[in-house]
Amino acid sequence: NGIKSGATLITHLFNAMKPFHHREPGLAGLIALQHEQVQRPFVSIIVDGFHLHPTVVNLVNLTNPDRLILVTDAMSAMGLNDGQHTLGSMRVEKRGKRATIVGTETLAGSVVSMDECLRSFVEFTGVRPGEALLKCTLAPATLLGLCDTIGVIKSGADADLVLLNDQLIVRKTWVKGTEVFCAD
Repeated sequence: NGIKSGATLITHLFNAMKPFHHREPGLAGLIALQHEQVQRPFVSIIVDGFHLHPTVVNLVNLTNPDRLILVTDAMSAMGLNDGQHTLGSMRVEKRGKRATIVGTETLAGSVVSMDECLRSFVEFTGVRPGEALLKCTLAPATLLGLCDTIGVIKSGADADLVLLNDQLIVRKTWVKGTEVFCAD
């Protein structure tokens, strides 16, 4: 078992993995793990409205709120016009906020930004924005053992910051204390 051997993260929960079944829960069942000698793993989910149904996003949050990480799985077509693009050697069709391998309905990564994932997460779960932000900041930093320098605002930490408005849209970004983006 990977968890007993030290695995700490299930990447892209439910994505391209054996489905959850009540008699054979598989990897997805680990989000409800209750074992005194094994810690429940962190899980990352793609909250783009295509990879996971909103009810599943809420279920994962209710089951594993402190070890949940939001990710985009964004590919190079993010922000580009609809049409055909490439992902490595694959041809990908981007239509709106959805990317599929050309000629199929197979998802090919995502084309939504982190702030879009954040807004969807708040909409799907009903949690407050501050709680949702922890899943984009402190949770991944904790997984990596870096919560003293990233994912937090405090003296001595990296000064990588994002300013969001009340609609959770990025207004400004700083990297190591230097402003690198301003929407105004």
